[in-house]
Amino acid sequence: MMKRVGLLFLSTVLVLTGCLGKDELEKEEKVVQEKGKKEEKAIITGEINTGEKYYRSIFPFEPGGARGVIRFGVDNRLDINEFEMGLMRIAQDTFNTDKYFFQEGQFLNEPTVTNWLRRADEKPGKSKSEFEQEGLNPKLSANVDESDSAYVDKMLEANKNSPKYLSYVLEHNYLVQSGDGKVKLGGVVIGLSFNSTYYYNVNKDGLIYPGEIKLERAKVKQEAQKIAGQVASRLRTDPKLKDVPIVFALYQEEERDSVTPGNFFASGVVKKGSSSISSWEDVDEDYVLFPSDTASKKKRNDYEKFTTFKSKVQEYFPNFIGVIGKGFYKNGNLERMTIEIPVQFRGKAEIISFTQFVATSALGELPNVPVEVYIGSAVDQPEALIVKDQSTQEEPFVHIYRK
Repeated sequence: MMKRVGLLFLSTVLVLTGCLGKDELEKEEKVVQEKGKKEEKAIITGEINTGEKYYRSIFPFEPGGARGVIRFGVDNRLDINEFEMGLMRIAQDTFNTDKYFFQEGQFLNEPTVTNWLRRADEKPGKSKSEFEQEGLNPKLSANVDESDSAYVDKMLEANKNSPKYLSYVLEHNYLVQSGDGKVKLGGVVIGLSFNSTYYYNVNKDGLIYPGEIKLERAKVKQEAQKIAGQVASRLRTDPKLKDVPIVFALYQEEERDSVTPGNFFASGVVKKGSSSISSWEDVDEDYVLFPSDTASKKKRNDYEKFTTFKSKVQEYFPNFIGVIGKGFYKNGNLERMTIEIPVQFRGKAEIISFTQFVATSALGELPNVPVEVYIGSAVDQPEALIVKDQSTQEEPFVHIYRK
């Protein structure tokens, strides 16, 4: 049984899948960051001890060269979040969190990324960098004049036959201590995000003609590995990137209106001194929606536990509760689960009582993995948060939003 529910005097709370104590924070370190011929003072932030191992970072914060551009390439907010967080997860296979420190990508700027997302035969933007600016998506095999009466049909067909696969290029840098209180670049991780459905438009006489095509996974994988090879060659032209290992992670998005994100499907490493990816490893990751036919057929045991949890929760407000879960699977095993419970509340007392019921009477029905439960009102107002970090944790962390 949970002994208490914390009423905190904060309108918002940041929880990195765990509760923080004074003894769980590692002190920051002062270092000198090497930037070419310049050296600048910096601070390595203290480590937060959570269920998930996060990289420590460098202060002062330096925005990535293509900061914010991702929203123009990736449509679904869930995909944006998973693409970035998952990229750090894959980085851990090569760059140990005890040794390396995270920094946003400093080499690929906005013009470079924007130009790389174009087609190979499209005219690049005016801005240039040390990297070749040619687009990485296939050429559009069509040479049709707008005066052609069949212009729209021919252009729609041309897009269908030559879809854009690549939707975004994300760069992360990893720094390592180089002695005498200094840090330098130790490695780079490049995430390449690819469409699962290619949405396109043809514009003529002020009218928009839409089209879309679902892309075959095998073809996406083939194009993705080819594009990754091109990016690797381009990055090696920068003297600062000539000798550091570069990790590539390939991600495929879900459709625009999907309630679950896509997933990474392959990774490869360009070793120090090489300019090519020697081999690819399959990445077995997936998100499953609960309840759903997929969960019922492919994850039956977890589905039944979720159904029991949902039924128990609905005992409290039988006619007013919807319970939606998302399970993250790695190598076929459930790693964590996130649950959203929207309810029409009539007061804070109801919220406290309902949260106590979920945390003490229903939570134990779920699979024995880290769980986050978000309780909110019907108008998307957060009301309570329940986090059970470790399978051995006796009591979950609970926060009631005061505002």
